[in-house]
Amino acid sequence: MTEEIKIIEIDEKSPHLQAVIELGDANRETLGFLPRKAFNNYAKCCQIIVAIDSKESCVGYLLYRVATSYNRVGIIHLCIANSYQGKGVAKKLFGYLVEITQEKYSGIGLTCRRDFNLSNFWSKLGFVFQYDKPAKTPGKTNAYWWFDHRHSNLFSNATTHQREYKLYVGIDSQIFFDFYHSDNNNKDAQSLLADWLDPDLELCLTDEIFNKINVFFDNKDERKHFTNLAKKLFTILSPNKRYSSQYQSLKNLFDQNKINLSESDIRYIDKSITSDVYIFVTGNRGLLDIADKFYEQFNVSIIHPRDLIIQVDEIRRQTEYQPVRLAGTLLQKSRVTLGEEKLLNEYFRADKLGETKAEFQQKILRFIAETDKFDCFLVFEGEKQPLALVVYDRRKKYELEIPLMRVVDTSITATIANHLVFESISISAREERSFTKITDPFLPEAVIRNIHQDGTFVEFNNTYLRANMAVAKTVNQLSQDLEYLAVSLGKEYKFCHQISQLLQKKVENEHEQKELYFNLEKYLWPAKIIDANLPTWIIPIKPFWAKDLFDEELANNWLFGSKTELALKRELVFYRSKRGLKPGVIGRIIWYVSNDEKFPYGTTKVIKACSRLDEVIVDKPEKLYRQFRNLGVYKLEDLIKITKNNPNEDIMAIRFSDTQIFSNVITLKELQDILKKQITVQGLFKITPEQFAKIYDKANKN
Repeated sequence: MTEEIKIIEIDEKSPHLQAVIELGDANRETLGFLPRKAFNNYAKCCQIIVAIDSKESCVGYLLYRVATSYNRVGIIHLCIANSYQGKGVAKKLFGYLVEITQEKYSGIGLTCRRDFNLSNFWSKLGFVFQYDKPAKTPGKTNAYWWFDHRHSNLFSNATTHQREYKLYVGIDSQIFFDFYHSDNNNKDAQSLLADWLDPDLELCLTDEIFNKINVFFDNKDERKHFTNLAKKLFTILSPNKRYSSQYQSLKNLFDQNKINLSESDIRYIDKSITSDVYIFVTGNRGLLDIADKFYEQFNVSIIHPRDLIIQVDEIRRQTEYQPVRLAGTLLQKSRVTLGEEKLLNEYFRADKLGETKAEFQQKILRFIAETDKFDCFLVFEGEKQPLALVVYDRRKKYELEIPLMRVVDTSITATIANHLVFESISISAREERSFTKITDPFLPEAVIRNIHQDGTFVEFNNTYLRANMAVAKTVNQLSQDLEYLAVSLGKEYKFCHQISQLLQKKVENEHEQKELYFNLEKYLWPAKIIDANLPTWIIPIKPFWAKDLFDEELANNWLFGSKTELALKRELVFYRSKRGLKPGVIGRIIWYVSNDEKFPYGTTKVIKACSRLDEVIVDKPEKLYRQFRNLGVYKLEDLIKITKNNPNEDIMAIRFSDTQIFSNVITLKELQDILKKQITVQGLFKITPEQFAKIYDKANKN
């Protein structure tokens, strides 16, 4: 029957328009009322797709709208005549819509009443459940569904790069439910969440998990809870557009081996193997029994959680990024002078990559000689033991270029690389430049790895480029600035247009909108989006801890000479009592360095810095210490002191990153004037977006 169906687009002059209207009216109870004038308007825009049978009769139609501001398509009606339902007409209509929209728009959305029981139908078409929302009909609930055209963007590109350095594994949907189901006692699944696995292993789900959550839970609050868990704690895989669906091949294999899986289960596995994931973790005995056949056909290993943990343990290596190892290290930095070329050549020339001695020597001599254009610095420890070499090119006012960035191969190489990249961004922003560009053609692997893992750089003609705007502006203001840069600076900077579009993207879910802005602040760091409604807290910190976490001035005044600038920590953890912040929040931190008579070594009772608040965790001191000991300078006894020496009392760990040291400190009196309150900053407290904007502006004025 379906071979006789043809699909066409119609306009307001089409003879089929009347049949479309009549079919819509006949199904008004489920479709809702749509005036004749509205049908005419959609027809004028050629936004009605019609299925025509061999007798030239209309047997179904799809009516859609285009939301240009959201860059997406929305299905309003998908209606099939009773005699043609279940015969593939709907699939043909939708396939036509996908074909004509996939290049131009991000995807297709639709809203459908839950009590219509069409979840399985939408899932079969490829839609993924997103969230619930109240229906206009009292007492009813709508579900919002999304079909993604899977265009690459800054976030997906970052994930692609990060996959090069961490083992990504797909996990069975049942394992996901085993992690969190209250009646579950599956220790093998639970063991995958062990902290020690995190540096080496990334647990991944496919977006089919949201369809499973939609079916599995009748309660909307449970659906929301598990949807948020999946998004927050796991990487959600997307099928690679290069690979076609393996659904039928999978179904054939499972049928041959008498493995009974639902259509949703097969779709889930299909999306896993077409997402560049080469390990699929499951406890399903049937799948494990055909692991060899599965590997031969799809080049993907099926493995039990217990066996995966054993394998990872065997190949596990120490984490490269270990800022804890540098607490109190006296590293130094000095400008390179003539006479040091031989030493630098010995330590930093990329001979394995083909860089000759003459080539390297000429570069260094040029960087040293042209002091009006270049700053060449050596990082070392002890008696001039070289660790790193970096050159800053300041010829362009809008950009800081790094033509050379090298690190010596030591046990702390990755940590030094991390610091050099972040310090370069910080310097560029502090000098009011809009971009940082790394152009060294012989970058060490450790630096390249850090750039990719950072995820905020774009690659263009073998160089790495990112935006860094030291401003606090509204969404519209930042978007306009980025559009101007994209237009005025050439095609290399077109990625600014992409960020601008993301800034203007409106997400219906408030939490997802907040997450989008939070991520965009990372991409534009240190830029702040003042109308993003990201929560901001002022947190007091004692100078003894501030010197090790971010305060360069206090560190330089410390008798033992600990230099915070070169402590090389970008991501850190601060501990305090459990009151004041809810676990799971994200946002910003304004650091207020309090007074301490036991530490009279620098400026205190002032605001000094701003950080990204990445995570808040409340737990026992010992567990938090094990989880975060590679991200801080605290000892276990320091954490127990917070509880007044009760190790069974919960405390709070605040994980933060990307700290910006302000150009100007803000005194307590100035802070009181801004907030219009006579506060003493004894504990943390939340401030409004307007107050944050004033603080940020004052702290960064030249």
